[in-house]
Amino acid sequence: MNTFLSQTAEYALRAMTWIAGHPLGEPLLTRDLSEGTQIPTHYLSKILRRLVLADLLESRKGRGGGFILARPPGEISFRDVLVAVDAYPREDRCAFGWGTCDPSRPCPLHASWSRMSEHFRNWAERSTFADVHRLARARRRVAIKLRSSPPKRSRTR
Repeated sequence: MNTFLSQTAEYALRAMTWIAGHPLGEPLLTRDLSEGTQIPTHYLSKILRRLVLADLLESRKGRGGGFILARPPGEISFRDVLVAVDAYPREDRCAFGWGTCDPSRPCPLHASWSRMSEHFRNWAERSTFADVHRLARARRRVAIKLRSSPPKRSRTR
């Protein structure tokens, strides 16, 4: 499997999406989050710890404990999560392996890589977990409407 993001980054985004979709203020246990997201519990625990350290999640111990968002979903960007798990690309990273490069000392991939990297950073900075759930709700409404609409009959002559 070849993906753009690391598995840790994908898992972190998946976990935050799941938590953001949970009723606000209602903590989620790691085992329930693991089951809902299909992320192995031991791996998920490490990711959740990093998200707590980045002040994106709060961890509550004891009865009624679990994980909740530290801020409203609209105030947490994908960039915040990717930075927390060390998966946000540095602007000066050289895709050709030269360490760093810039317009004055470009590597052969610099122009293309810079464009792709800029689009990625814009996506990560502008996307929030409120956006994810707003789009999901809109898709569900469309799907429900399509299922409840009577089928169109074709006319035969």
